[in-house]
Formats: sequence, C-alpha cells, structure tokens
Amino acid sequence: MVKLVYIIVDGMADLPIRLLNNKTPLEYAYKPNISSFLKHATYGFPSVLGKLAPQSDVGVMADLSYDPIKYSTGRGWFECLGLGMAPKDGELSVRVNFGEVKGRKISSVRTYMSKEELHLLEAEINEKVQMPIGFRFKVGEDYRAGLVLTSDKEQFSEYVSNNEPGYTPKFYKTGKKLSFATDIKDLKIHDIKPLRHGAKYTAELLNLFIKNAIKVIKNSEVFILRAKDNKPLPNYLFLRDAAVRDPHLPAINEKFKRRWAAITGMPLEKGIASAAGMKLIEVEESQDINKNFSEKAESVAAAMRSFDCVYLHIKQTDSVSHLGKYADKYAIIEAIDRIIIGRLLRELNIQRGDTLVMTCDHATSCELKRHINSNIPVLIVNRKFGQNKDFGEANCRKKHISAIERATDILPFVVALK
Repeated sequence: MVKLVYIIVDGMADLPIRLLNNKTPLEYAYKPNISSFLKHATYGFPSVLGKLAPQSDVGVMADLSYDPIKYSTGRGWFECLGLGMAPKDGELSVRVNFGEVKGRKISSVRTYMSKEELHLLEAEINEKVQMPIGFRFKVGEDYRAGLVLTSDKEQFSEYVSNNEPGYTPKFYKTGKKLSFATDIKDLKIHDIKPLRHGAKYTAELLNLFIKNAIKVIKNSEVFILRAKDNKPLPNYLFLRDAAVRDPHLPAINEKFKRRWAAITGMPLEKGIASAAGMKLIEVEESQDINKNFSEKAESVAAAMRSFDCVYLHIKQTDSVSHLGKYADKYAIIEAIDRIIIGRLLRELNIQRGDTLVMTCDHATSCELKRHINSNIPVLIVNRKFGQNKDFGEANCRKKHISAIERATDILPFVVALK
C-alpha cells in the first residue's frame, strides 16, 4: 500500500513579523527540500476551533480528524495517559506546570528544569506530600507533569477552573470539555474554583495538593541548589484541564483502514496517539535539535517499512514562540526542512502515490507569546497535484482548496487521494 507521512509542527503558524520583512517565520525560512516537493502540491487553510484560539490537544485531535467538541473530556486525560499513568474513569487527571511566583504575583508559568531535577522532584512529591486521598504524580518534559487523584469518598468533577492563566475551560451541552487560549491580563495567584454544583470537593483537593506540594518542593535539594545558583525557582504549581472520563476516540486504524504509527516524545501527543490506537514509536526529546530531528527522521523511515501511515509530531517551534524567539523559530523550521524533509525526499515515492502532509495544530504568535485564533497552513504533496509556490501562510490563504474548511477535514481528504 502507498505511504502517508503526516507531520504536525506544533505552533508553526504565526503572524507576519516586521523584522522578518513582514513575513512569518514559516515564510521567511529557507526551505529547499520542501520546495522540491512543490512539484506536486496543494494547500489548505482551515480553521481549527472557529473563533477560539486552540490548545495543542484540540489542534492535534482536529488534525487527526477527531472533532474536539464531540470527543474532548479535558486535556488532563491525554496528558496523564501519555505519561504512562493509565488514568481510569472516575479518577481525576490534570496537567501540571512547575512555575515561579514572587510574592502573590506570577513571574512565570514555566520553570524549565533538567530531567534529573524533574525526577528528583517527582520522587519527593510522591513520597512526602500528604493527602487524604490517593494520588500519582509524574513529570514529563522541561516543566511539565501530570497528576492523577483517586478517591472512594466522593465523585470528582471536571467543572473546576484552571489556576494557570491564559487557558480558559469551556463546557458544552454535549458534556464535552476543552480549554482555549486567552490573553493573560491578571498575574495574581488564584485558587482553583468550582464552576458548577458538585465541584467543590474537587477544587478543595486540588488546592490542598498545590499547598502541600509547594512545601515539599521548597525543602527539596533541587530548590535549595537552584536558589543558591540564582536560577528560576519551581515554587508554584499551575494546574489545568482536569478530566474524569476517557474520551473514547474511535480507532484510527479502523476508521481509515490503514495501520498507523506515531513518533513523538511529548506526553500530550503520546496520549492522543495512544487513545486513537496508534503504535507508539519511542523517541527521546533531546535538547540537541540536530540530534533530535535526525533520530526522528530515521524513526519515520523505519516505521514506513511496517506501517501505512506515520504521524510525526515536532514540538520545538511552539516552545520558542512562547518565549518570543522568532529567529529560533525560523531556524527550527529550516532544520526540519534540512534534516527531516531532506530524509523524506529519499523515502517517499510521490509518483507511486505516496503522500506527505505538513501542518500545525495551531498558530503561536512570537510577538504575543501565545496561541492565537488563526487558520492553519496545510501542505499536501501527492501526484494528483501540480506545481505550487512557496509554502507559507500567505500562499495557503490565497490558494487553498475548498474541500478542507476545518482541520478535521484534512485526513479524510488526504486518505481519499489515489
């Protein structure tokens, strides 16, 4: 069977930047290998979540054809599933950030730490935090972690607020839940609050966990050493997107009658891919971009020999966007072109009928340092299409095909190509 490689570059889309000659990082980046694929290419420019600025969980679900409003029960479920925490229906799964506060003001919601530091804090928290119910805490990458609470006393509720600013939960009449990105206007520390009747118990337990965990963290060796070295301190925990139910995504192999593999080192994307029934190919998220991309490129090439479709997730573009580093962003896109797309030039046989898709889960503005409500650029390479010009937001906006109106339309359209 012909092969499909589906690349989702986290937060790749952006707004034009004056210092880049009013181009976006994607448009500004030198992309000779992508240009080689443009002999047989078309573009899409779909919306992800209508008028709302999506989070990554919403964007990835939509890109993989799962309507978030139909399936999302809260990002926390995917996050904890991807961390290997095996959340069950009735347990409370939450995404956690280590962050820093000064006084009662938030300094940063992201305190980046080494893997060694993160694992030391994980051990301290699991061993020393006292709670009236059971819990599991596990760290992920950089500043991320997952929390699962268990209780046989009362039922948990997903109807609680986030204490991380910039993400607002939204609940639908269908019973589904998702969060969307917003401006950060208030940097004061806020407790987690119940948003509906019956959620007070959950909110109180989450606030208690934060309080008790902070005490443990501040007495840890990691904290003491970082304070001595004048490094950013992980002196607060920011929680968001609590979930209590399995989203029950339909199996993607059955949905499209093709065997799927997923290559990602990030917990959220691992969780979504696992929930969809993809085979997870283990990769490390190395800080060395060249090493990281080379390993991912080889993993894609190897997976293509055993699977019909390979989903590759790339995180780095979003991370630098949140820090406002637009030069790093276009440099990362150039590295994707050089290392990953360059490898795929040798692996994909477009004349035979293979397909390459490259898109993103949402736009992240380097100037605003947050997710924004914007349509996403989509590159589709297939023998059915003719020559096209440079892949970027402006050309996708001008020349997009009408068959792809929403991100959920991408995969059905692509899989139907012959």
